[in-house]
Amino acid sequence: MTVETKLTDFRTATITQHWNDPPQKIFIKADDGYDRLDSYQIRLILEKILENCKNNSMVSDKRMVTDSEKRLALLFERLEKEQISESILGRLCKMCEYIKENDFTNALTIHSNLMTTDFENEGKWLLGIKRLLDLCKKKLESK
Repeated sequence: MTVETKLTDFRTATITQHWNDPPQKIFIKADDGYDRLDSYQIRLILEKILENCKNNSMVSDKRMVTDSEKRLALLFERLEKEQISESILGRLCKMCEYIKENDFTNALTIHSNLMTTDFENEGKWLLGIKRLLDLCKKKLESK
């Protein structure tokens, strides 16, 4: 009794999925669950907050608002030149969504996350946003 086996040459074989290859679906970016704002919309939201703080802040807060305005100018410049990374831009979008809803607690949570992860490169304008968020939250709580 002879068993015939078909021999193949391994050198010419094409392997489509090796046992150690990761599945391709892990390389697809997950949907983060919200619509992304573009950099222009982020700028409009932050400028609106800045304008509200300018008009409604007490005399003691005017210097802080002026300093924040200078710091945000750095952010706006970087947004125009598309120098902000996708991860930071995504978190800025989410933070702006919270700001539009007057949910400053969650906006500050995202801000603190940005401060801990990206302060080294983005610290100057992050401090400006922090001050504005604090002023808005203070104004909202005083009502």
